[in-house]
Amino acid sequence: MSDLTPDDTIDLIGRSIQHPNPLFDFLTTFVPRKLKTMFQYCEYLYINCPQVFAALNKFATYPVTELNFKTENPTIRTKYEKLCNETLHLKNYMILTAIDKWIYGNSFVSMYFPFRRFLVCPTCKHEFNIKYTEYKFRLTHKTPEWRFKCEACGKTGAGTVHDRHIQYPAGIKVIRWDAKHIEIVHNPITDEREYYYSIPPELQDRIRKGDRHVLNTTPLEVINTVASKRLFKFAPGKIYHMRARAPAGIDNRWGLPPLVSTIKQFYYVSVLRKANEAIALEHIIPFRVLHPEQPTNSSDPTITISLANWVNETKLNMKAWRKDPLHLMFSPIPVGVTQIGGQGRALMVTGEINEAENNIIASMGIPREFIYGGLSATGGGVTLRMLENQLLNDITDLIDEAQWIVDQCGKFMGWSKINIGLEDFKLVDDVQQKSMLLQANQIAGGALFSNTSLAEMFGRDLDDERKLRLQEQLDESQFQNDLQRRIQEQQQNISDQARQQSQMGAQQYDQQQIWAQANELAQQFLGLDPGTRRSQLHALQMEDVVMYSVVIQALEQMQTDQATQARQMVAQGGGAPPPGAM
Repeated sequence: MSDLTPDDTIDLIGRSIQHPNPLFDFLTTFVPRKLKTMFQYCEYLYINCPQVFAALNKFATYPVTELNFKTENPTIRTKYEKLCNETLHLKNYMILTAIDKWIYGNSFVSMYFPFRRFLVCPTCKHEFNIKYTEYKFRLTHKTPEWRFKCEACGKTGAGTVHDRHIQYPAGIKVIRWDAKHIEIVHNPITDEREYYYSIPPELQDRIRKGDRHVLNTTPLEVINTVASKRLFKFAPGKIYHMRARAPAGIDNRWGLPPLVSTIKQFYYVSVLRKANEAIALEHIIPFRVLHPEQPTNSSDPTITISLANWVNETKLNMKAWRKDPLHLMFSPIPVGVTQIGGQGRALMVTGEINEAENNIIASMGIPREFIYGGLSATGGGVTLRMLENQLLNDITDLIDEAQWIVDQCGKFMGWSKINIGLEDFKLVDDVQQKSMLLQANQIAGGALFSNTSLAEMFGRDLDDERKLRLQEQLDESQFQNDLQRRIQEQQQNISDQARQQSQMGAQQYDQQQIWAQANELAQQFLGLDPGTRRSQLHALQMEDVVMYSVVIQALEQMQTDQATQARQMVAQGGGAPPPGAM
Protein backbone atom coordinates (compact mmCIF):
# COMPACT_ATOMS: atom_id res chain seq x y z
CA MET A 1 0.00 0.00 0.00
CA SER A 2 1.22 3.57 -0.74
CA ASP A 3 1.28 6.48 1.68
CA LEU A 4 -1.14 8.60 -0.38
CA THR A 5 -3.66 10.66 1.52
CA PRO A 6 -7.28 10.96 0.36
CA ASP A 7 -6.40 14.28 -1.27
CA ASP A 8 -3.61 12.60 -3.22
CA THR A 9 -5.85 9.93 -4.79
CA ILE A 10 -6.30 11.93 -7.98
CA ASP A 11 -4.56 10.85 -11.14
CA LEU A 12 -2.87 13.18 -13.57
CA ILE A 13 -6.05 13.95 -15.51
CA GLY A 14 -8.12 14.71 -12.41
CA ARG A 15 -10.09 11.49 -12.06
CA SER A 16 -10.66 9.87 -8.66
CA ILE A 17 -8.89 6.58 -8.16
CA GLN A 18 -10.79 5.68 -4.95
CA HIS A 19 -13.25 2.79 -5.04
CA PRO A 20 -16.10 2.17 -2.60
CA ASN A 21 -15.80 -0.69 -0.13
CA PRO A 22 -17.10 -3.83 -1.96
CA LEU A 23 -18.16 -5.39 1.37
CA PHE A 24 -20.41 -2.50 2.27
CA ASP A 25 -23.88 -2.19 0.84
CA PHE A 26 -27.17 -0.61 1.84
CA LEU A 27 -28.43 -3.69 3.72
CA THR A 28 -25.27 -3.77 5.83
CA THR A 29 -26.55 -0.72 7.70
CA PHE A 30 -29.37 -2.83 9.15
CA VAL A 31 -27.16 -5.65 10.47
CA PRO A 32 -27.15 -5.64 14.31
CA ARG A 33 -23.97 -4.65 16.10
CA LYS A 34 -24.76 -6.05 19.57
CA LEU A 35 -25.21 -9.69 20.56
CA LYS A 36 -28.53 -9.27 22.39
CA THR A 37 -29.92 -7.32 19.42
CA MET A 38 -28.78 -10.14 17.17
CA PHE A 39 -30.82 -12.56 19.31
CA GLN A 40 -33.93 -10.49 18.60
CA TYR A 41 -33.21 -10.45 14.87
CA CYS A 42 -32.76 -14.24 14.87
CA GLU A 43 -36.09 -14.63 16.68
CA TYR A 44 -37.79 -12.51 14.03
CA LEU A 45 -36.06 -14.49 11.30
CA TYR A 46 -37.24 -17.82 12.77
CA ILE A 47 -40.85 -16.64 12.98
CA ASN A 48 -41.09 -14.86 9.62
CA CYS A 49 -38.92 -16.95 7.28
CA PRO A 50 -40.74 -20.16 6.23
CA GLN A 51 -37.52 -21.90 5.15
CA VAL A 52 -35.78 -21.22 8.46
CA PHE A 53 -38.85 -22.22 10.48
CA ALA A 54 -39.26 -25.53 8.63
CA ALA A 55 -35.54 -26.38 8.63
CA LEU A 56 -35.02 -25.68 12.34
CA ASN A 57 -38.09 -27.63 13.44
CA LYS A 58 -37.06 -30.64 11.35
CA PHE A 59 -33.44 -30.48 12.44
CA ALA A 60 -34.42 -30.24 16.09
CA THR A 61 -37.06 -32.99 15.96
CA TYR A 62 -35.60 -35.59 13.62
CA PRO A 63 -32.58 -36.83 15.65
CA VAL A 64 -34.44 -37.10 19.00
CA THR A 65 -35.28 -40.80 19.33
CA GLU A 66 -36.59 -42.83 22.26
CA LEU A 67 -34.89 -42.40 25.64
CA ASN A 68 -32.69 -45.28 26.77
CA PHE A 69 -32.18 -45.86 30.51
CA LYS A 70 -29.13 -47.98 31.33
CA THR A 71 -29.34 -49.74 34.68
CA GLU A 72 -29.66 -53.26 36.03
CA ASN A 73 -32.19 -52.20 38.66
CA PRO A 74 -35.70 -52.48 37.18
CA THR A 75 -37.24 -50.43 40.01
CA ILE A 76 -34.91 -47.47 39.41
CA ARG A 77 -35.48 -47.74 35.66
CA THR A 78 -39.26 -47.57 36.17
CA LYS A 79 -38.95 -44.48 38.39
CA TYR A 80 -36.80 -42.60 35.90
CA GLU A 81 -38.96 -43.64 32.94
CA LYS A 82 -42.08 -42.33 34.64
CA LEU A 83 -40.32 -39.10 35.66
CA CYS A 84 -38.81 -38.37 32.25
CA ASN A 85 -41.65 -39.55 30.00
CA GLU A 86 -44.78 -38.70 31.98
CA THR A 87 -43.75 -35.83 34.28
CA LEU A 88 -40.95 -33.88 32.61
CA HIS A 89 -41.75 -34.85 28.99
CA LEU A 90 -38.00 -34.75 28.51
CA LYS A 91 -38.06 -35.46 24.77
CA ASN A 92 -40.15 -32.34 24.13
CA TYR A 93 -37.72 -30.22 26.14
CA MET A 94 -34.77 -31.66 24.23
CA ILE A 95 -36.41 -30.55 21.00
CA LEU A 96 -37.16 -27.08 22.38
CA THR A 97 -33.63 -26.57 23.67
CA ALA A 98 -32.28 -27.69 20.29
CA ILE A 99 -34.39 -24.97 18.66
CA ASP A 100 -33.04 -22.44 21.19
CA LYS A 101 -29.52 -23.47 20.28
CA TRP A 102 -30.22 -22.96 16.58
CA ILE A 103 -31.83 -19.55 17.07
CA TYR A 104 -29.64 -17.99 19.76
CA GLY A 105 -26.61 -20.25 19.50
CA ASN A 106 -27.17 -20.81 23.24
CA SER A 107 -29.58 -22.74 25.42
CA PHE A 108 -29.88 -22.25 29.18
CA VAL A 109 -31.67 -24.81 31.35
CA SER A 110 -32.14 -25.20 35.10
CA MET A 111 -34.41 -27.24 37.37
CA TYR A 112 -37.30 -26.16 39.57
CA PHE A 113 -37.87 -28.43 42.55
CA PRO A 114 -41.14 -28.22 44.54
CA PHE A 115 -41.23 -26.73 48.02
CA ARG A 116 -43.69 -25.56 50.66
CA ARG A 117 -43.33 -22.05 52.01
CA PHE A 118 -44.04 -21.31 55.66
CA LEU A 119 -44.32 -18.07 57.61
CA VAL A 120 -42.66 -18.25 61.03
CA CYS A 121 -44.06 -16.16 63.86
CA PRO A 122 -41.28 -14.00 65.39
CA THR A 123 -42.75 -14.43 68.88
CA CYS A 124 -43.89 -18.03 69.32
CA LYS A 125 -41.98 -19.52 66.35
CA HIS A 126 -45.05 -21.32 65.03
CA GLU A 127 -45.02 -22.10 61.30
CA PHE A 128 -47.99 -21.53 59.02
CA ASN A 129 -48.41 -22.62 55.40
CA ILE A 130 -48.28 -19.42 53.37
CA LYS A 131 -51.05 -20.57 51.00
CA TYR A 132 -53.56 -20.57 53.84
CA THR A 133 -52.30 -17.48 55.70
CA GLU A 134 -53.33 -13.87 55.16
CA TYR A 135 -50.30 -11.60 55.00
CA LYS A 136 -49.17 -8.25 53.66
CA PHE A 137 -46.00 -7.99 51.62
CA ARG A 138 -43.86 -4.95 50.93
CA LEU A 139 -40.28 -4.05 50.15
CA THR A 140 -38.75 -1.76 52.76
CA HIS A 141 -35.12 -0.66 52.73
CA LYS A 142 -34.37 -3.22 50.03
CA THR A 143 -35.63 -6.01 52.29
CA PRO A 144 -38.83 -8.04 51.81
CA GLU A 145 -41.24 -7.83 54.73
CA TRP A 146 -43.99 -10.36 55.44
CA ARG A 147 -46.51 -9.15 58.05
CA PHE A 148 -49.24 -11.44 59.34
CA LYS A 149 -51.28 -12.21 62.45
CA CYS A 150 -50.21 -15.36 64.28
CA GLU A 151 -53.13 -17.69 64.97
CA ALA A 152 -51.26 -19.25 67.90
CA CYS A 153 -50.28 -16.21 69.99
CA GLY A 154 -52.51 -13.61 68.32
CA LYS A 155 -49.70 -11.10 67.74
CA THR A 156 -49.14 -9.27 64.47
CA GLY A 157 -45.65 -8.69 63.18
CA ALA A 158 -43.11 -9.21 60.44
CA GLY A 159 -42.36 -12.92 60.26
CA THR A 160 -39.62 -14.84 58.54
CA VAL A 161 -39.98 -17.17 55.59
CA HIS A 162 -38.91 -20.79 55.66
CA ASP A 163 -38.95 -23.01 52.54
CA ARG A 164 -39.09 -26.78 52.91
CA HIS A 165 -38.39 -28.88 49.85
CA ILE A 166 -40.67 -31.87 49.26
CA GLN A 167 -39.70 -34.95 47.27
CA TYR A 168 -42.67 -34.83 44.94
CA PRO A 169 -41.69 -35.95 41.43
CA ALA A 170 -44.79 -34.47 39.79
CA GLY A 171 -43.73 -31.00 40.94
CA ILE A 172 -40.31 -31.07 39.25
CA LYS A 173 -40.06 -28.83 36.18
CA VAL A 174 -37.46 -27.95 33.54
CA ILE A 175 -36.93 -24.20 33.15
CA ARG A 176 -35.68 -22.72 29.86
CA TRP A 177 -34.18 -19.27 30.30
CA ASP A 178 -34.39 -16.45 27.78
CA ALA A 179 -30.89 -15.88 26.42
CA LYS A 180 -31.61 -12.14 26.08
CA HIS A 181 -31.82 -11.86 29.90
CA ILE A 182 -28.69 -13.88 30.67
CA GLU A 183 -25.33 -12.29 31.49
CA ILE A 184 -22.09 -14.27 31.58
CA VAL A 185 -18.86 -13.43 33.41
CA HIS A 186 -16.10 -15.49 31.82
CA ASN A 187 -12.43 -16.11 32.58
CA PRO A 188 -10.81 -16.94 29.22
CA ILE A 189 -7.77 -18.44 30.94
CA THR A 190 -9.61 -21.04 33.04
CA ASP A 191 -12.83 -21.13 30.95
CA GLU A 192 -14.84 -20.71 34.16
CA ARG A 193 -18.19 -18.92 33.94
CA GLU A 194 -20.60 -17.22 36.28
CA TYR A 195 -24.19 -16.84 35.11
CA TYR A 196 -26.52 -13.98 36.00
CA TYR A 197 -30.17 -13.40 35.16
CA SER A 198 -31.78 -10.03 34.61
CA ILE A 199 -35.26 -10.45 36.03
CA PRO A 200 -37.86 -9.11 33.55
CA PRO A 201 -39.62 -5.87 34.61
CA GLU A 202 -43.04 -7.54 34.46
CA LEU A 203 -42.05 -10.13 37.08
CA GLN A 204 -40.44 -7.45 39.24
CA ASP A 205 -43.63 -5.40 39.20
CA ARG A 206 -45.75 -8.38 40.23
CA ILE A 207 -43.42 -9.09 43.14
CA ARG A 208 -43.41 -5.46 44.30
CA LYS A 209 -47.21 -5.29 44.07
CA GLY A 210 -47.55 -8.39 46.26
CA ASP A 211 -49.00 -10.87 43.74
CA ARG A 212 -49.78 -13.83 46.02
CA HIS A 213 -49.37 -16.47 43.31
CA VAL A 214 -45.90 -15.22 42.45
CA LEU A 215 -44.86 -14.72 46.08
CA ASN A 216 -46.04 -18.18 47.12
CA THR A 217 -44.27 -20.09 44.37
CA THR A 218 -41.18 -18.05 43.41
CA PRO A 219 -37.88 -19.10 45.02
CA LEU A 220 -36.90 -16.80 47.86
CA GLU A 221 -33.57 -15.96 46.22
CA VAL A 222 -35.38 -14.34 43.30
CA ILE A 223 -37.55 -12.22 45.63
CA ASN A 224 -34.50 -11.07 47.57
CA THR A 225 -32.78 -10.19 44.29
CA VAL A 226 -35.72 -7.98 43.27
CA ALA A 227 -35.62 -6.30 46.67
CA SER A 228 -31.90 -5.55 46.38
CA LYS A 229 -32.23 -4.42 42.71
CA ARG A 230 -29.42 -6.65 41.54
CA LEU A 231 -28.92 -9.40 38.98
CA PHE A 232 -29.85 -12.89 40.07
CA LYS A 233 -26.77 -15.10 40.30
CA PHE A 234 -27.06 -18.82 39.62
CA ALA A 235 -25.29 -21.12 42.05
CA PRO A 236 -22.42 -23.13 40.54
CA GLY A 237 -23.69 -26.22 38.73
CA LYS A 238 -27.34 -25.13 38.86
CA ILE A 239 -27.64 -24.03 35.23
CA TYR A 240 -26.74 -25.95 32.09
CA HIS A 241 -25.37 -23.99 29.14
CA MET A 242 -25.48 -25.64 25.71
CA ARG A 243 -23.96 -23.51 22.98
CA ALA A 244 -23.10 -23.67 19.31
CA ARG A 245 -19.43 -23.73 18.44
CA ALA A 246 -17.81 -20.40 17.54
CA PRO A 247 -14.35 -19.43 16.23
CA ALA A 248 -11.75 -18.64 18.89
CA GLY A 249 -11.55 -15.02 17.78
CA ILE A 250 -15.21 -14.39 18.67
CA ASP A 251 -16.26 -13.79 22.28
CA ASN A 252 -16.29 -17.38 23.49
CA ARG A 253 -18.51 -16.68 26.45
CA TRP A 254 -21.41 -17.24 24.09
CA GLY A 255 -22.23 -19.55 21.27
CA LEU A 256 -22.52 -18.07 17.81
CA PRO A 257 -26.12 -18.10 16.48
CA PRO A 258 -26.16 -20.26 13.32
CA LEU A 259 -28.73 -17.91 11.76
CA VAL A 260 -26.34 -14.95 11.69
CA SER A 261 -25.23 -15.73 8.13
CA THR A 262 -28.84 -15.67 6.91
CA ILE A 263 -29.76 -12.18 8.18
CA LYS A 264 -28.57 -10.22 5.11
CA GLN A 265 -30.09 -12.80 2.78
CA PHE A 266 -33.40 -12.43 4.62
CA TYR A 267 -33.15 -8.65 4.20
CA TYR A 268 -32.52 -9.13 0.51
CA VAL A 269 -35.57 -11.41 0.18
CA SER A 270 -37.64 -8.84 2.06
CA VAL A 271 -36.59 -6.14 -0.41
CA LEU A 272 -37.55 -8.37 -3.34
CA ARG A 273 -40.89 -9.26 -1.79
CA LYS A 274 -41.57 -5.58 -1.16
CA ALA A 275 -40.81 -4.89 -4.82
CA ASN A 276 -43.19 -7.66 -5.85
CA GLU A 277 -45.85 -6.15 -3.62
CA ALA A 278 -45.46 -2.74 -5.25
CA ILE A 279 -45.56 -4.30 -8.73
CA ALA A 280 -48.68 -6.27 -7.83
CA LEU A 281 -50.48 -3.20 -6.50
CA GLU A 282 -49.69 -1.08 -9.56
CA HIS A 283 -49.30 -3.39 -12.55
CA ILE A 284 -51.26 -6.61 -11.99
CA ILE A 285 -54.79 -5.26 -12.60
CA PRO A 286 -54.94 -3.25 -15.86
CA PHE A 287 -56.72 0.10 -16.15
CA ARG A 288 -59.04 0.19 -19.20
CA VAL A 289 -60.16 3.33 -21.02
CA LEU A 290 -63.16 3.33 -23.42
CA HIS A 291 -63.06 5.94 -26.18
CA PRO A 292 -64.40 6.53 -29.69
CA GLU A 293 -62.36 4.75 -32.31
CA GLN A 294 -59.83 6.77 -34.29
CA PRO A 295 -61.81 8.53 -37.06
CA THR A 296 -61.03 7.95 -40.72
CA ASN A 297 -59.92 10.56 -43.20
CA SER A 298 -63.31 10.64 -44.92
CA SER A 299 -65.44 11.52 -41.88
CA ASP A 300 -65.35 12.15 -38.16
CA PRO A 301 -68.59 11.00 -36.40
CA THR A 302 -67.63 12.71 -33.16
CA ILE A 303 -68.37 16.08 -34.79
CA THR A 304 -72.05 15.31 -35.36
CA ILE A 305 -72.87 13.57 -31.99
CA SER A 306 -72.74 14.63 -28.36
CA LEU A 307 -69.80 12.93 -26.64
CA ALA A 308 -71.41 13.52 -23.23
CA ASN A 309 -74.52 11.60 -24.30
CA TRP A 310 -72.30 8.87 -25.79
CA VAL A 311 -70.43 8.48 -22.48
CA ASN A 312 -73.67 8.26 -20.49
CA GLU A 313 -75.14 5.71 -22.88
CA THR A 314 -71.93 3.66 -22.71
CA LYS A 315 -72.07 3.64 -18.88
CA LEU A 316 -75.70 2.51 -18.90
CA ASN A 317 -74.95 -0.29 -21.35
CA MET A 318 -71.96 -1.43 -19.26
CA LYS A 319 -74.19 -1.69 -16.17
CA ALA A 320 -76.79 -3.60 -18.18
CA TRP A 321 -74.12 -5.95 -19.52
CA ARG A 322 -72.90 -6.73 -15.96
CA LYS A 323 -76.45 -7.75 -15.05
CA ASP A 324 -77.12 -9.60 -18.32
CA PRO A 325 -74.08 -10.99 -20.19
CA LEU A 326 -76.27 -11.36 -23.32
CA HIS A 327 -77.05 -7.65 -23.46
CA LEU A 328 -76.27 -5.92 -26.78
CA MET A 329 -75.11 -2.35 -27.11
CA PHE A 330 -75.78 -0.21 -30.18
CA SER A 331 -73.31 2.55 -30.89
CA PRO A 332 -73.34 4.97 -33.84
CA ILE A 333 -69.54 5.08 -33.83
CA PRO A 334 -66.83 2.46 -33.31
CA VAL A 335 -65.66 1.98 -29.68
CA GLY A 336 -62.00 1.56 -28.83
CA VAL A 337 -60.32 0.28 -25.63
CA THR A 338 -56.90 1.36 -24.36
CA GLN A 339 -55.31 -0.69 -21.54
CA ILE A 340 -52.86 0.87 -19.09
CA GLY A 341 -50.77 -1.51 -16.92
CA GLY A 342 -51.36 -5.26 -16.61
CA GLN A 343 -47.77 -6.27 -17.30
CA GLY A 344 -47.04 -7.13 -13.64
CA ARG A 345 -46.31 -10.80 -14.34
CA ALA A 346 -43.39 -9.87 -16.57
CA LEU A 347 -42.02 -7.46 -13.95
CA MET A 348 -42.15 -9.88 -11.01
CA VAL A 349 -38.80 -10.93 -9.46
CA THR A 350 -39.93 -14.41 -8.41
CA GLY A 351 -36.79 -16.09 -9.77
CA GLU A 352 -34.53 -13.82 -7.73
CA ILE A 353 -36.58 -14.57 -4.61
CA ASN A 354 -36.25 -18.34 -5.12
CA GLU A 355 -32.50 -18.01 -5.58
CA ALA A 356 -32.15 -15.91 -2.43
CA GLU A 357 -34.25 -18.41 -0.44
CA ASN A 358 -32.00 -21.23 -1.65
CA ASN A 359 -29.03 -19.22 -0.39
CA ILE A 360 -30.69 -18.97 3.03
CA ILE A 361 -31.06 -22.76 3.16
CA ALA A 362 -27.48 -23.27 2.00
CA SER A 363 -26.14 -20.87 4.63
CA MET A 364 -27.61 -23.09 7.35
CA GLY A 365 -25.82 -26.14 5.95
CA ILE A 366 -29.07 -27.97 5.16
CA PRO A 367 -29.83 -29.70 1.86
CA ARG A 368 -32.76 -28.14 0.05
CA GLU A 369 -34.41 -31.58 -0.32
CA PHE A 370 -34.43 -31.96 3.47
CA ILE A 371 -37.09 -29.23 3.60
CA TYR A 372 -38.99 -29.76 0.35
CA GLY A 373 -38.57 -33.55 0.12
CA GLY A 374 -36.86 -35.73 -2.47
CA LEU A 375 -33.69 -36.60 -0.52
CA SER A 376 -32.91 -40.30 -1.04
CA ALA A 377 -30.13 -42.67 -0.02
CA THR A 378 -29.35 -43.57 -3.63
CA GLY A 379 -29.25 -40.03 -4.98
CA GLY A 380 -27.30 -38.20 -2.27
CA GLY A 381 -25.15 -40.59 -0.30
CA VAL A 382 -22.37 -38.09 0.43
CA THR A 383 -24.83 -35.37 1.37
CA LEU A 384 -26.71 -37.71 3.67
CA ARG A 385 -23.51 -38.85 5.35
CA MET A 386 -22.42 -35.25 6.01
CA LEU A 387 -25.87 -34.42 7.32
CA GLU A 388 -25.81 -37.47 9.58
CA ASN A 389 -22.46 -36.47 11.07
CA GLN A 390 -23.78 -32.98 11.76
CA LEU A 391 -26.87 -34.34 13.49
CA LEU A 392 -24.79 -36.80 15.52
CA ASN A 393 -22.84 -33.87 16.98
CA ASP A 394 -26.11 -32.22 17.96
CA ILE A 395 -27.28 -35.47 19.54
CA THR A 396 -24.17 -35.57 21.73
CA ASP A 397 -25.03 -32.14 23.15
CA LEU A 398 -28.65 -33.19 23.76
CA ILE A 399 -27.59 -36.39 25.56
CA ASP A 400 -25.23 -34.40 27.81
CA GLU A 401 -28.06 -32.02 28.63
CA ALA A 402 -30.48 -34.89 29.35
CA GLN A 403 -27.89 -36.56 31.60
CA TRP A 404 -27.45 -33.33 33.56
CA ILE A 405 -31.22 -33.01 34.05
CA VAL A 406 -31.53 -36.64 35.17
CA ASP A 407 -28.60 -36.28 37.58
CA GLN A 408 -30.16 -33.18 39.16
CA CYS A 409 -33.51 -34.96 39.60
CA GLY A 410 -31.90 -38.12 41.00
CA LYS A 411 -29.88 -36.10 43.50
CA PHE A 412 -32.98 -34.23 44.67
CA MET A 413 -35.11 -37.38 44.99
CA GLY A 414 -32.32 -39.42 46.61
CA TRP A 415 -32.30 -42.03 43.83
CA SER A 416 -29.22 -43.85 42.67
CA LYS A 417 -27.51 -42.48 39.58
CA ILE A 418 -28.51 -43.77 36.16
CA ASN A 419 -27.06 -43.30 32.68
CA ILE A 420 -29.41 -42.02 30.03
CA GLY A 421 -29.08 -41.96 26.26
CA LEU A 422 -31.02 -42.08 23.02
CA GLU A 423 -31.71 -45.00 20.77
CA ASP A 424 -29.20 -45.26 17.93
CA PHE A 425 -29.81 -42.64 15.28
CA LYS A 426 -28.95 -43.36 11.67
CA LEU A 427 -29.99 -41.17 8.79
CA VAL A 428 -28.76 -43.59 6.13
CA ASP A 429 -30.15 -47.13 6.15
CA ASP A 430 -28.21 -48.92 3.39
CA VAL A 431 -30.27 -52.06 2.79
CA GLN A 432 -28.01 -53.21 -0.04
CA GLN A 433 -24.90 -53.01 2.13
CA LYS A 434 -26.57 -55.02 4.90
CA SER A 435 -27.60 -57.71 2.44
CA MET A 436 -24.05 -58.00 1.12
CA LEU A 437 -22.63 -58.33 4.64
CA LEU A 438 -25.17 -61.00 5.57
CA GLN A 439 -24.41 -62.91 2.37
CA ALA A 440 -20.67 -62.71 3.00
CA ASN A 441 -21.16 -63.96 6.56
CA GLN A 442 -23.29 -66.86 5.30
CA ILE A 443 -20.63 -67.84 2.73
CA ALA A 444 -18.01 -67.84 5.49
CA GLY A 445 -20.16 -70.20 7.52
CA GLY A 446 -21.06 -67.57 10.09
CA ALA A 447 -17.41 -67.04 11.07
CA LEU A 448 -16.99 -63.57 9.53
CA PHE A 449 -19.05 -61.47 11.95
CA SER A 450 -20.05 -62.00 15.54
CA ASN A 451 -23.67 -62.21 16.59
CA THR A 452 -23.23 -58.96 18.50
CA SER A 453 -22.11 -57.13 15.36
CA LEU A 454 -25.00 -58.54 13.34
CA ALA A 455 -27.47 -57.48 16.02
CA GLU A 456 -26.03 -53.96 16.17
CA MET A 457 -26.24 -53.74 12.36
CA PHE A 458 -30.03 -53.94 12.68
CA GLY A 459 -30.22 -51.73 15.76
CA ARG A 460 -30.82 -54.57 18.20
CA ASP A 461 -29.17 -55.38 21.52
CA LEU A 462 -28.01 -59.01 21.64
CA ASP A 463 -28.50 -59.32 25.41
CA ASP A 464 -32.07 -58.07 25.13
CA GLU A 465 -32.75 -60.49 22.27
CA ARG A 466 -31.39 -63.39 24.33
CA LYS A 467 -33.62 -62.45 27.24
CA LEU A 468 -36.61 -62.37 24.89
CA ARG A 469 -35.71 -65.76 23.41
CA LEU A 470 -35.33 -67.24 26.90
CA GLN A 471 -38.69 -65.86 27.94
CA GLU A 472 -40.32 -67.19 24.77
CA GLN A 473 -38.92 -70.68 25.42
CA LEU A 474 -40.22 -70.59 28.97
CA ASP A 475 -43.62 -69.39 27.79
CA GLU A 476 -43.71 -72.10 25.11
CA SER A 477 -42.79 -74.77 27.65
CA GLN A 478 -45.49 -73.52 30.00
CA PHE A 479 -47.98 -73.57 27.13
CA GLN A 480 -47.12 -77.19 26.26
CA ASN A 481 -47.50 -78.24 29.90
CA ASP A 482 -50.86 -76.52 30.16
CA LEU A 483 -51.95 -78.11 26.89
CA GLN A 484 -51.03 -81.61 28.02
CA ARG A 485 -52.79 -81.07 31.31
CA ARG A 486 -55.94 -79.86 29.56
CA ILE A 487 -55.86 -82.84 27.18
CA GLN A 488 -55.51 -85.26 30.08
CA GLU A 489 -58.39 -83.59 31.87
CA GLN A 490 -60.50 -83.79 28.71
CA GLN A 491 -59.62 -87.45 28.22
CA GLN A 492 -60.52 -88.15 31.81
CA ASN A 493 -63.86 -86.41 31.33
CA ILE A 494 -64.55 -88.44 28.19
CA SER A 495 -63.62 -91.66 29.97
CA ASP A 496 -65.90 -90.80 32.88
CA GLN A 497 -68.70 -89.96 30.46
CA ALA A 498 -68.28 -93.27 28.62
CA ARG A 499 -68.23 -95.17 31.91
CA GLN A 500 -71.44 -93.47 32.98
CA GLN A 501 -73.11 -94.32 29.69
CA SER A 502 -71.97 -97.94 30.05
CA GLN A 503 -73.47 -98.10 33.51
CA MET A 504 -76.73 -96.71 32.16
CA GLY A 505 -76.93 -99.49 29.55
CA ALA A 506 -75.50 -97.45 26.71
CA GLN A 507 -73.01 -98.67 24.19
CA GLN A 508 -69.81 -100.08 25.72
CA TYR A 509 -66.80 -97.92 24.73
CA ASP A 510 -63.20 -99.06 24.47
CA GLN A 511 -60.90 -96.07 25.25
CA GLN A 512 -58.01 -97.24 23.05
CA GLN A 513 -60.37 -98.01 20.20
CA ILE A 514 -62.00 -94.57 20.53
CA TRP A 515 -58.61 -92.77 20.37
CA ALA A 516 -57.49 -94.81 17.37
CA GLN A 517 -60.70 -94.06 15.52
CA ALA A 518 -60.54 -90.40 16.52
CA ASN A 519 -56.97 -90.03 15.25
CA GLU A 520 -57.94 -91.61 11.96
CA LEU A 521 -60.88 -89.21 11.56
CA ALA A 522 -58.68 -86.25 12.58
CA GLN A 523 -56.14 -87.13 9.88
CA GLN A 524 -58.95 -87.14 7.33
CA PHE A 525 -60.40 -83.83 8.54
CA LEU A 526 -56.95 -82.19 8.59
CA GLY A 527 -56.61 -82.56 4.83
CA LEU A 528 -60.01 -80.99 4.09
CA ASP A 529 -60.68 -77.33 3.38
CA PRO A 530 -62.05 -75.33 6.37
CA GLY A 531 -65.64 -75.21 5.08
CA THR A 532 -65.94 -78.96 4.45
CA ARG A 533 -64.19 -79.70 7.74
CA ARG A 534 -66.71 -77.62 9.74
CA SER A 535 -69.62 -79.29 7.97
CA GLN A 536 -68.42 -82.85 8.68
CA LEU A 537 -67.51 -82.00 12.27
CA HIS A 538 -71.01 -80.64 12.82
CA ALA A 539 -72.51 -83.85 11.43
CA LEU A 540 -70.26 -85.91 13.75
CA GLN A 541 -71.34 -83.81 16.72
CA MET A 542 -74.98 -84.48 16.03
CA GLU A 543 -74.28 -88.19 15.65
CA ASP A 544 -71.82 -88.95 18.48
CA VAL A 545 -70.87 -86.24 21.04
CA VAL A 546 -68.13 -88.32 22.65
CA MET A 547 -66.38 -89.10 19.36
CA TYR A 548 -66.71 -85.44 18.32
CA SER A 549 -64.94 -84.26 21.50
CA VAL A 550 -62.10 -86.75 21.04
CA VAL A 551 -61.66 -85.77 17.37
CA ILE A 552 -61.52 -82.07 18.29
CA GLN A 553 -58.75 -82.75 20.83
CA ALA A 554 -56.84 -84.85 18.32
CA LEU A 555 -57.08 -82.07 15.69
CA GLU A 556 -55.78 -79.45 18.14
CA GLN A 557 -52.88 -81.69 19.11
CA MET A 558 -51.93 -82.30 15.46
CA GLN A 559 -52.04 -78.59 14.60
CA THR A 560 -49.95 -77.72 17.66
CA ASP A 561 -47.33 -80.34 16.75
CA GLN A 562 -47.10 -79.03 13.17
CA ALA A 563 -46.70 -75.41 14.37
CA THR A 564 -43.91 -76.41 16.80
CA GLN A 565 -42.05 -78.33 14.08
CA ALA A 566 -42.37 -75.33 11.72
CA ARG A 567 -40.87 -72.93 14.26
CA GLN A 568 -37.99 -75.26 14.96
CA MET A 569 -37.25 -75.64 11.22
CA VAL A 570 -37.27 -71.86 10.70
CA ALA A 571 -35.02 -71.27 13.73
CA GLN A 572 -32.51 -73.87 12.49
CA GLY A 573 -32.59 -72.58 8.89
CA GLY A 574 -34.22 -75.75 7.67
CA GLY A 575 -36.34 -74.12 5.00
CA ALA A 576 -39.95 -73.12 4.73
CA PRO A 577 -42.58 -74.64 7.06
CA PRO A 578 -44.98 -77.25 5.73
CA PRO A 579 -48.32 -76.04 4.36
CA GLY A 580 -50.91 -75.35 7.01
CA ALA A 581 -48.34 -75.35 9.82
CA MET A 582 -48.32 -71.59 10.43
